Amino acid sequence: MSLLRSLLSLMVVVCAAPLCAAEWPCPLDSAIYPCTCATTARYEINVDCSNVQSSDQLARVFQTPFAFHDLNRLTIEPVVPYESLLDLPAGVFGDVSFNEIDITNTVIHTVEEETLVNSHNTLVRLNMEENKISWFPFETLKLYVQLTELDLSYNNFSGVMPDIEMEALISLDLSGNTGFTLTQTVFIGSPYLEVLRLNDMGLGDTTPPNVFLTLKNLRTLYLQNNGIPGTLIEDFINTQLQPLTAVHLDGNFLSQIHPLSLTGLNDKGTISFRNNLIVYLTQERWEGLVSRLTVDAIDLRENPLECGCDMAWLVFDSSAMAVFNSGTTCWNGDLVMDVSVQWYLDHCT
Repeated sequence: MSLLRSLLSLMVVVCAAPLCAAEWPCPLDSAIYPCTCATTARYEINVDCSNVQSSDQLARVFQTPFAFHDLNRLTIEPVVPYESLLDLPAGVFGDVSFNEIDITNTVIHTVEEETLVNSHNTLVRLNMEENKISWFPFETLKLYVQLTELDLSYNNFSGVMPDIEMEALISLDLSGNTGFTLTQTVFIGSPYLEVLRLNDMGLGDTTPPNVFLTLKNLRTLYLQNNGIPGTLIEDFINTQLQPLTAVHLDGNFLSQIHPLSLTGLNDKGTISFRNNLIVYLTQERWEGLVSRLTVDAIDLRENPLECGCDMAWLVFDSSAMAVFNSGTTCWNGDLVMDVSVQWYLDHCT
């Protein structure tokens, strides 16, 4: 707590009620209506503007003097979005800055370059999921020196994804932006990323090799429901130093993997291929990955596995078979772990 806050908090204790507003350090409710203001035990100010109906109304609220300019949190999360709140123009938040921002479930489509200029040095978390944003100042992200968490999922972005240049960024979610395509350099400027969510983006076969190569700190990668087809390409996930502990490729159209498609996975990591189209587990394709991983590391449930002689090498090696999820089934529903070793001895040489 700053010295100013400490001194002012003492004033609240000793002031007579008529001289000190009960809402301190918030403004009067009537002054910031329809927003509301609350404070934490540390006199941090949280403002909820979920009932604001336009950017003009929002601007009038933040023309009101606050006790401090450095606010803690802004929330705009209407139950039903207001059709007249369409943009966040420059200057809409007056002189204040924020540590955290949650703006979701609106029809906002534009965030201007100077909208959050006062928060360049303070913003730690920015959540703008499930809006209609098609214009966002990606080029200014490098100015947010403390921003560790950015969520722009399920908006209306399209075209080539701009390079994400943020030294402090740890968690990034761009899921649901089906118009985006990735370039090989898109994440080079965010070397400390640990969690990356790219679900439901319709990436198909457009993802270039080496796109994750420079992410030496990446721990969890989500790529579900992207329509990724056929054979997973070489160097698809080849992060340096093998930092990945979890990869999610569920709900795609994968039928096979290249032997060198997943070299970035940590030896104690897990990878999920649930609900794909994988039929064959040939030794040529899968042994390199299987030989590095531990029990229950690969999830192949809900795939039409043939369970023929292609997987005899697994059946004859119980430790290799144990790498697959125990609930994995063949196309007919039989558990892979229950297949007859004698049948393979008789039919597969």
